Amino acid sequence: MDQDPSTLTASSRYSLQRLERITDLVFAVSLLLLLLQLDLPNLQQVSPAEINHFLRDQLPSLQIYITTFVLIAFYWQSNLSQMRRYKSCDGLLLWCHLLGLMGVAFLPYVNNLLERFPLVASVQLIYSLTLAHVGVFALLAWLYACRRPEQLLLPLPSLERLVVSLEAAIEPLICLLSISVSLLISPDWWEWSFLLFLPAYGLMLLWQNSLAPEE
Repeated sequence: MDQDPSTLTASSRYSLQRLERITDLVFAVSLLLLLLQLDLPNLQQVSPAEINHFLRDQLPSLQIYITTFVLIAFYWQSNLSQMRRYKSCDGLLLWCHLLGLMGVAFLPYVNNLLERFPLVASVQLIYSLTLAHVGVFALLAWLYACRRPEQLLLPLPSLERLVVSLEAAIEPLICLLSISVSLLISPDWWEWSFLLFLPAYGLMLLWQNSLAPEE
């Protein structure tokens, strides 16, 4: 006996709500774990000079923390941009997002590795591949949803679909570029490649604003 379509729609919406909750939870926990990885000095009989020395030694770790935090925040923003356009969620779309969340949950561990071995090319490779993994599955989820109009809240113009697709593709492309920088140029320049996120997102926002209808 066939199920009532209204029942299927309600179930899909419930699955989408649960996916949104677990997505926010995984992102929040990952951001918190990044902060908990920062070291604290032994507060017993510590002189001001020793505290200053400790803080100077923590600067590389703080830099890595800020970089990872911003990259995760970019992914979360991109995820929000996709989620607000979904109407329902089937099994394949659900698994695309869950596999992407696997990479988000793995990032605190990779971040810890990078703090300990910041100039080791293999560690940089794992870090970049983990970030690219998150972005690739986010992009696959969006492309899949675009091919199934019933998954989307409203029919989207081709240009808007392209904008969201490019937004999802920016991060994995830059992560893959960073691997080339580490392996072909120098591990010393690897972290600077992530600065490309700033002009890339800036240009994307300018494009989106130019496409927005004037009130």
